[in-house]
Amino acid sequence: MTSKLARFCDALIEAGWLAALITVPLFFNVYSSRVFEPDKISVLRAIVFVMVGAWLVKQVDSLARPTRAKRPLREQAREAIRIPLVLPTLLLVVAYLISTIFSVVPRISFWGSYQRLQGTLTTLCYIAIFFLMLGHLRRPAQLRRLFYAVILTSVPISL
Repeated sequence: MTSKLARFCDALIEAGWLAALITVPLFFNVYSSRVFEPDKISVLRAIVFVMVGAWLVKQVDSLARPTRAKRPLREQAREAIRIPLVLPTLLLVVAYLISTIFSVVPRISFWGSYQRLQGTLTTLCYIAIFFLMLGHLRRPAQLRRLFYAVILTSVPISL
């Protein structure tokens, strides 16, 4: 049985990916000197940090609560690797981290340039959303909400 805190964290994670799907494409700041990309990425990073924080709280809560039978971590890792796109995504993370470490300017490679903010941190945010959705998107109602968010957000953008 999950605790109220774990259910709240699950709801916060789902609200995070829905908020990212809705707010990032629609966000437009006319008062910014950099109108599109950096502002959208800043919003996305903030949403992802909240989602990752909720996931961490959920993990700490699950460690604090005794459960019946926990599977060994090695078994969980083997099961996760069998899921399509998990291994290629993990290899992409390793490649990004290696290229950032050995970059000419590692700070800019990690944070991204001032003009675009497309650095390793932004890519890790995209990957964090992927893994959080992979771990928490379980019910058909969640998938319907995801589809509705995508469709309804595309209407004002296409107009």
